[in-house]
Amino acid sequence: IQQVCLHEPSFAVVLGDMVDDGTSDELWHQFYEVEADLLKKTPLYPVIGDNDYAAGKGLCKKYFPILDKGFYSFEWGGVKFFSLNAWGSSGQQSEKQLDEKSEQYKWLEAELASKEVQDAPFRVVFIHDPIYISHGRSADILRRKWAPLFEKQRVDIVFSSWHLYERSRHNGVRYIVSGGGGAELIFNKPNPAYRSEKAAFRYHFCKVSVSGDVMTLSAVADDGTVFDSFMMVPRPIKEKEMNRLKKIARSLRRDYTFTGGPGDPEVALYLFSRKCNYCDKLIHNILPEIAKKYKVKLKVYYYDLDNRTTYDLLTAIESDFGMHGADVPAIFIGRTVFGGESSIERGLKDELMKFRKNPFLYRQDSIEPFQRSRDIKELQVSKFKKLTLAIILGGGLLDGINPCAFTTIIFLLSYLSLAGSTRKQMVITGSLFTLAVFITYTAIGLLLFYVASWIASQNILAYIMNLSIFIFVAILAIFSFVDFIKCLRGKSAEITLQLPNFIKKRIRSDIRKFARFQIGVASSAFVLGVVIAGLELACTGQVYLPIVTMISEPKFRGTALIYLLVYNLAFIVPLIAVFLVALVGVTSEQLSKIFKKNIALVKLGMTSLFICMGILIFIYKLWR
Repeated sequence: IQQVCLHEPSFAVVLGDMVDDGTSDELWHQFYEVEADLLKKTPLYPVIGDNDYAAGKGLCKKYFPILDKGFYSFEWGGVKFFSLNAWGSSGQQSEKQLDEKSEQYKWLEAELASKEVQDAPFRVVFIHDPIYISHGRSADILRRKWAPLFEKQRVDIVFSSWHLYERSRHNGVRYIVSGGGGAELIFNKPNPAYRSEKAAFRYHFCKVSVSGDVMTLSAVADDGTVFDSFMMVPRPIKEKEMNRLKKIARSLRRDYTFTGGPGDPEVALYLFSRKCNYCDKLIHNILPEIAKKYKVKLKVYYYDLDNRTTYDLLTAIESDFGMHGADVPAIFIGRTVFGGESSIERGLKDELMKFRKNPFLYRQDSIEPFQRSRDIKELQVSKFKKLTLAIILGGGLLDGINPCAFTTIIFLLSYLSLAGSTRKQMVITGSLFTLAVFITYTAIGLLLFYVASWIASQNILAYIMNLSIFIFVAILAIFSFVDFIKCLRGKSAEITLQLPNFIKKRIRSDIRKFARFQIGVASSAFVLGVVIAGLELACTGQVYLPIVTMISEPKFRGTALIYLLVYNLAFIVPLIAVFLVALVGVTSEQLSKIFKKNIALVKLGMTSLFICMGILIFIYKLWR
């Protein structure tokens, strides 16, 4: 406080926990004694902390009548300030005081949306509980509910409290955590999913000054040392820029309308995916059936991720909905996101039932995307920075467990077995198939992602390319089938798919006996791997897309290339595992017998695994 007084501030903000026990008059008197020199010249604007509130028994409202509701606003020098009531968002405080239906949320939403506030040079929020923090604890409800509102309504800076100093930036909003006013300092291990730009473990206060159109923040230690500072300028409002995303979204989407009958209430649904079997099934079968069954009019806006710009729209809508890294295919409806086939199958019907109960309120409460300008590149960089090697390995493994690839492998193995292939032939064939998948995915990540996006945007060229690929694959399939029949008849020397003679001459004599057959099958396996990898691209996105997007950025290119290789290596691990199992001679019948003989042991093991996972998740949630 002595250091603060030296700067003669116009006003001061206390971010909660003014006393250790809000029920003690003696502690409140001590607080005023400590603050006395400051309060002689400086008005104080407080925020309620959990210690001040003291489970509803605290005296904070007695000493600060402005805290009657817990939230309020004021203006100083044209800057708009908003104090919010979130002192126990990790569980102690009722979610009814924090969710989008709460009084203070609706109040803040209306205040921020007003022309007067939007025209102000800066919008500043004060809140006790941190929303984004790396070295401490934050609440999920604040990130899900409040952060998207701050982003949508152009809040410039959010101050919150924890026992340290941290500065970070998320989706255009600055987050300052400042809790170095006297209580014990606490510096937890950093959260790898959310890194701060600056952190300090020392007693301090924040000095903020506004001069003209520049806001400057300095973090000042108790000895007067400035250990962090930065400047901000007002963000311009450009109507043309604000409508840019909306225009792009309108030009790239394909509209579908499904209804059960006349008079059905209408609800908007935004679908992002590539061309895949499930997506076609979703649009042509599942959604029409759901619309008919639940008597709703589904207005479906479909965005094809084969177009590079559509990924920018996906990034924007994820930010609108407060959901970063949605699995593909992704559905955005109301205020909810469903990512991936299983999530859509589980949740979409329940969501439509919720819509049917009160369509008017549901639509009123729904998020309408693409309504404001965004720094898309910044959002994509933020998403990329959240990736870790563990996330990439897990994403690659999960994406690699794909029915499309496994079905192809089963056909390949069956083909090789029926043709009497040796284990060596299986190794070569499996290796080439897996190598083709790896090379294709890597090539797409390095270059073809952008080439394919450009081709996809050229309708005629895209049609020619798709038709050419179809004809090429169809011819290969016919040749492979003909070769298969020839091999069954003992005429492997007459197969069509063979390498040129000058290459075959270089093959060692011990391989020559089965080279023709092997080369034909191997070349088919490699081509098949390329085709399958291209098809599987429709089923990836949560990890793969953020990586390949950053390859074009020089600053992140090195890290992105490493991530791409790690992801692709993890992606082919399941394929390698299947070929190895086949190589050692393990059949599905043998696996079935082993499973049946040890069914009790398997059940016990699975039960123990799920119990352990449940306990770990519970402990993690409790810690968070």
